[in-house]
Amino acid sequence: MQSLRRRLGRLLWLSLALLLNLLSPATQAQAQTHTLSFHDDVGRALTLKTPLKRVVVFNRYTTEFVRAVAGMQPVVGVDIDSARSHRYWPTVTPAMLAGQGQSSPNFEAIVAMQPDAVFFPRNSDWQKAATVLGRFGIPVVVVTAWDVLKHEENVTLFGKLFEQAQRAEKLNAFYRRYRDLLAQRLQAIPPTQRKRVYIEEVGNYRTLLKGSGWHDMVELGGGINVFGDVSILDQPSARGSVQGFSVDPEEVIARRPDVIVKLEPAQYEPHSRAFSAQVLETLAARPGFERLAAVRSGQVYHISYYLAGGCSKIIGALQIAKWLYPERFRDIDPDQVMRVWLEDFQQVPAPGGYTASLAELRK
Repeated sequence: MQSLRRRLGRLLWLSLALLLNLLSPATQAQAQTHTLSFHDDVGRALTLKTPLKRVVVFNRYTTEFVRAVAGMQPVVGVDIDSARSHRYWPTVTPAMLAGQGQSSPNFEAIVAMQPDAVFFPRNSDWQKAATVLGRFGIPVVVVTAWDVLKHEENVTLFGKLFEQAQRAEKLNAFYRRYRDLLAQRLQAIPPTQRKRVYIEEVGNYRTLLKGSGWHDMVELGGGINVFGDVSILDQPSARGSVQGFSVDPEEVIARRPDVIVKLEPAQYEPHSRAFSAQVLETLAARPGFERLAAVRSGQVYHISYYLAGGCSKIIGALQIAKWLYPERFRDIDPDQVMRVWLEDFQQVPAPGGYTASLAELRK
């Protein structure tokens, strides 16, 4: 009898120990950890444990995706672009600075942050980052959030990496709504009747070529990039890249743009009206530009990067479409779409005032 009692007692203690082990925080965390295998934006096969709890993010577009899908709690490090505006990034502190930019990461700081993963876009120095951080067992994931054509793919991946599929689908539904609206309303316009657009980066006569997200934004908005036929592979490196390509002033005039769009760098806060007016008046006064239909009709526009780049540039495409074909997009207000992006997905107020036009100045 005593032997039976001892055996029963021992069995009870073993059962209790097993139960406590199963209920322990470490075991619970282990039980909730999964693995995800996928290919990143440059085709590398990666396998990560999910959900990601600590990440370092380079490029603000990617940081915006993380905030929209998972909130800012997992973000332990950012580059300088996401540390400039405290109003836009209220949870970012100086201690979270992981580098000056996507091509100049501070590897020592990143290692000290002990991230589960570090995100870089494909136009960064991700190869060096992968080599250096790989020595410390820190994976580098290439995700190009500024690429309007990869929006759904990128957001779906974030939903899986952070195990926030519902929030990811909500963002994708928002994006699809306007992508499909653009396609439906523009499909009836034949290529020969589409408006010709000269889009210029910061700096005089610096345009954007095929392969840049800005070129895709123009095309999604129903425009024809007047320099869209230029292949960067056939050009001397001194003229720049797809993200900023130097053109001759006479070349711009010869290509007869119907509309001119001037991009200017900006943070969350919009440019002042005085700044926009100076940009537009200076551009319109360039030698020979008075001959352009765009200048004569007042269809010269200044747009902040912040609206142009909103939600993978789909809001920028909406604004382009509204400028090019106002009758077809009479009921669409890009500022209101931007408000939803900022207030619902980024959890910050929407100040508005991100665009200006030459026609408005002439009134």
